[in-house]
Amino acid sequence: MVLNKIAKKIVDAQIKYPKKFLWIFLILNLILIPGIFNLVHNVEPSLEKVLPQNIDVIQNMNYMRSQFGADMVYLVAYANDGVVNDIRDIEYLRYIDILDQKIQQDSDLNVIQVNSIVSIIKNLNGGKLPLTYTESKNLFREYSDILSDYHNADYSLSMISIQTNTGSSAELVANTINKIKDDIKLTQEYNPGISIKLTGFGAIDKATFSVIMSDFLVITMISMLFVAIIVFITFKSLTKGLLPMIIVVNSLIWTMGMVGYFNLTLTVVSMVAAAMIMGLGISFGIHEVFGYYEMKKTMNPKKALEEVMGELLRALLGASLTTIVGFLALLAGVLPAMKILGIILALGILNTLIGAIFLLPVVIYLYDVKSSKTK
Repeated sequence: MVLNKIAKKIVDAQIKYPKKFLWIFLILNLILIPGIFNLVHNVEPSLEKVLPQNIDVIQNMNYMRSQFGADMVYLVAYANDGVVNDIRDIEYLRYIDILDQKIQQDSDLNVIQVNSIVSIIKNLNGGKLPLTYTESKNLFREYSDILSDYHNADYSLSMISIQTNTGSSAELVANTINKIKDDIKLTQEYNPGISIKLTGFGAIDKATFSVIMSDFLVITMISMLFVAIIVFITFKSLTKGLLPMIIVVNSLIWTMGMVGYFNLTLTVVSMVAAAMIMGLGISFGIHEVFGYYEMKKTMNPKKALEEVMGELLRALLGASLTTIVGFLALLAGVLPAMKILGIILALGILNTLIGAIFLLPVVIYLYDVKSSKTK
């Protein structure tokens, strides 16, 4: 009874001041939208950060990194494109030497040490490179036990090992990799036709960042598309089918804006949040719209809305609160990424509930009144 009275008062206010409700939601959306752009700076591509930082092996790894700069970037130099086919070629060695020195001398890089076949040969050969191909082959044969760690068996590629000190910071990793790529471009005039590929855990993390952002957008769009198709089939009307989508879109804007303002970190785990919010939240809108049009067959719009809200309010509150509590249970876990996922999903369901109670009834009523006048 109490919920029925509350529902009636809410509907009365919505019918009396519909534009005020719409303005309130519009203003809140405008306030929260800038928070969405903060998400770009709060994406953590490193798979290490998904793990709890208080585990011994993680703490030991972080200590080793801080002491020895254990973040490695690798450049793989291929000599198999028909121009230079052997890493023992003098032109190949000269270019690798130029690239080595360029990277080591770049003050903007967080580089501790650079190792390659060239740096090893120079250390073992009095700081000099071989002058002929025969001399180069002899040096590779003489020091094969050391050099073999940096080239493959058929001498078609070698590796440049770059020891960095980025501390697994996504920003430092990205800056370091971009600077190394710039150095490669700046030395292209000396390149005799060698293909350079960049890899390493830092590079993988940077590539993961791009995948996370693209996947987030693709998953969200695909989820929204399929939800819209199913809703359209359910109501057999494009405009009526869009009504339940309103609270889903509103919930996503609010949730992503709050996540951005709260500086919550997005990881590969939390990428599924948007799709889950849409899948769970759309049912609120479907029940509300379907219930309203069923009630309206025997009642006027105001009475139909009151009846629907009176019947659904208890169900919406019960379903939402139990779902929120279920997601917040993830906070009891150990993995930081799972905790953040729980917070995001709980916020999403809460925002969907708010939209279902205070926004969607106004939109349904205004849409129905306008449709009736048009007919």
